[in-house]
Amino acid sequence: MASMVEENNGNAASQWAILGDDILNRITDRFDDIYDYARFGAVCKPWLSFSHRFYKHKHHLFRANHQLPLLVVPMQDHKEIRGLYNIAKDTLCNQIQFSLPYKRCCGSSHGWLFFVDNKSGQIELVLINPFASELEKSMIKLPPIQCDDGDRVMHMDEYGVNKAVLSKDPNDFPNDFEVIAIYGGTQTLTHYKSGNNFWSYPKPNKEIQTFADVIFYKGMAYAVDFHSWIVRIYRKRYKQRPGGNNSSPCYLRFKTINEGLSEYLWCNYSGNAYLVETSMGELLHVRRDYITMEERIRKDVEIEEMRKRARAEYEARTQEEHDQLREEISKIMDELENQKVEEYVEPDLSKDKEQELHKFDKPHLSVNFTVFKLNLPLSRGQKNIETLNGEILFVGDNHSVSVPSLRCPTLTPNSIYYTDDYVDVYFQNLAFGSCDTGVFNVENKKFGKHFVPSFSAKGMPPPIFVVPRYRCNAKRIV
Repeated sequence: MASMVEENNGNAASQWAILGDDILNRITDRFDDIYDYARFGAVCKPWLSFSHRFYKHKHHLFRANHQLPLLVVPMQDHKEIRGLYNIAKDTLCNQIQFSLPYKRCCGSSHGWLFFVDNKSGQIELVLINPFASELEKSMIKLPPIQCDDGDRVMHMDEYGVNKAVLSKDPNDFPNDFEVIAIYGGTQTLTHYKSGNNFWSYPKPNKEIQTFADVIFYKGMAYAVDFHSWIVRIYRKRYKQRPGGNNSSPCYLRFKTINEGLSEYLWCNYSGNAYLVETSMGELLHVRRDYITMEERIRKDVEIEEMRKRARAEYEARTQEEHDQLREEISKIMDELENQKVEEYVEPDLSKDKEQELHKFDKPHLSVNFTVFKLNLPLSRGQKNIETLNGEILFVGDNHSVSVPSLRCPTLTPNSIYYTDDYVDVYFQNLAFGSCDTGVFNVENKKFGKHFVPSFSAKGMPPPIFVVPRYRCNAKRIV
């Protein structure tokens, strides 16, 4: 009897091994996360080989940003150790941990994490992939990002780059990937293409172009600012290379896809903004507000009253007073131009932090999200939507992700899962930790919570969503 059981098991195993790719394709297409691939590949060698091929090719083409992300979280009492938190299962992933720099991660894209190397005298991005296999790259250093002297000194720390995204996984496409970063105090765009030793920048413009998010969508790059201005990004080659600090042979050009709102009204300003591609191939624009509409209207009224008073004072001045004021302004501008910039030294912010912490008695939290669907590719513009049609969005410092709710039934459909990523109120939230994490239901406008960092981890780097690769070199702590 025992021999029959063994023989039948052997035949069954051989039957599993000869299943065709079309059937295996249907099976793997239903997988929700990397652990499903690992279990599938453990059945037999043919399935292991198929799972590798499927994940690398089909997963990249369609599901790189539609797979349920995990949350990279700080581990208490371990500065350079991070864990992976599965919000769908409300648990740490089998205590998988890995070592990362003890600083803010300024981007997460295709399984890679971006960090600013602030040991350098310039803004340099380092890409780290904790999920790479032994035969793959796990670290990539990019060329320095050029910026003016003032910006370099003020924004050389972990917040020197607000956000960075990849077009493709460099391990799958080592000679055909691109990076776009939003950097500096003015949150300017810059572009890097694999194989180059330079970044490309927009041409100098009188108007400050401050961006909030960027995305690679259907072979093109798009960016959005804080006033709903959405552009398509092109890289062009200079006919004659400009002088000065810019040594790049290429520049960035923008084509408007959605007209921006007036920058002079608080009512039109969003605290942050994101571009997200849904699993159905639509492009969404998400606005995140930290100030209620009532408060923004009040601010606009106050500003208008200040303008009226300033105009009245201006008209009341004599010509002599006007000339004297112009001379004072000109003198100040000359002093600023001739001022020498000292060599950058990493500042000690500990005292500043302690002073700043006493100024705030409550954290800065999100109060609303608004979602728009872009009219691409037929026309320009966008329209407000009140539902995500079952999608779940994941936004923050990460490459924005959209997942069908059928793939994660334990999460709330038509909702936005977000992390704390508002750089401008870093000091205000420092006393409370990375507290502005939560869930926003687009349909009923209600807020909820997902991962809540421990208060003891308040000074540690904030969590960030990541879509991990199949193979993982993370250290497993038993």
